[in-house]
Amino acid sequence: MTNFIKKISPHNLSQVVFWLLFLLALALAGYGAYLNQLKTLRENLTFEGTKLLAPPVKAAAYLVGDLDSGQILLAKNEKVHFYPASLSKLMTAAVVLDNFSLTDLISVSDYAVSAEGTEGNLEAGEIFTVLDLLKVMLINSSNDAAIAFEEAFMKQGKNLVDLMNEKAQQLGMYNSAFFGSTGLDRKGNFTTALDLFLLARHLYFGYPVLQEITTLPQATVFSQNKSMVHELANTNLLLTSYPNLVLGKTGTTPFAKECLLTVFEIPQENDTMKVTIIVLNSEDRFGDTVKLYDWVQNNY
Repeated sequence: MTNFIKKISPHNLSQVVFWLLFLLALALAGYGAYLNQLKTLRENLTFEGTKLLAPPVKAAAYLVGDLDSGQILLAKNEKVHFYPASLSKLMTAAVVLDNFSLTDLISVSDYAVSAEGTEGNLEAGEIFTVLDLLKVMLINSSNDAAIAFEEAFMKQGKNLVDLMNEKAQQLGMYNSAFFGSTGLDRKGNFTTALDLFLLARHLYFGYPVLQEITTLPQATVFSQNKSMVHELANTNLLLTSYPNLVLGKTGTTPFAKECLLTVFEIPQENDTMKVTIIVLNSEDRFGDTVKLYDWVQNNY
């Protein structure tokens, strides 16, 4: 063997080294392809390990979860930070309900009606009950209404946004932070699909009034002092097609793209399955939600 090695010329030795490196590169490339296939396979499995293919959705992140058990049925990028857009208003509403009664009165200021984004057609000087202003905020997705709530907290010496962050920590939403009540991109709110799953469970079981409000396709509210009429149309287009949709909120901004949180009560043979579907950073939030809903129907 020693004599054989001695007989190898420098030129032949370089060829041997070349082919060894070439074969090593092929082996590494093949192993990389194997790992990529394994990753794809794992993404197409449910958390129970059953071979249920995930539907093709356009959302950068999504989560399908069982509210009763807390089990995640299907998810993608559920721990990645995204802008929530007006899904932030669900946390806003929860904190409002923690601190005010539905019959308390909230006034709308010049500053509130000048809020960036969706206006809600409110006028300065109008006074609403908390219930009606919640409808304006959640059905029409009014930023004006959210700012009016912020000012109502300030009058009590409280900070609505601080309370939103405190509540997030209490719920275990450790990958979320709120810097505004409306969800505008420039405020910098961020969250994850997994954290929103925790919020959805909390809202479904603890705030039935939010189910009543967010499932109204249309509503009419009146200001208490000016008797002005406001006709509201829900931004959630799935309401008319899914009567078992019991809680929901849309969100859209340039950076957040299309977002949607929904809760469905799906009849089973001996029970009702309570499922939340959350899609973030989507190009078709309603289409993605329908695909994920059908996935649940077909596999559970």
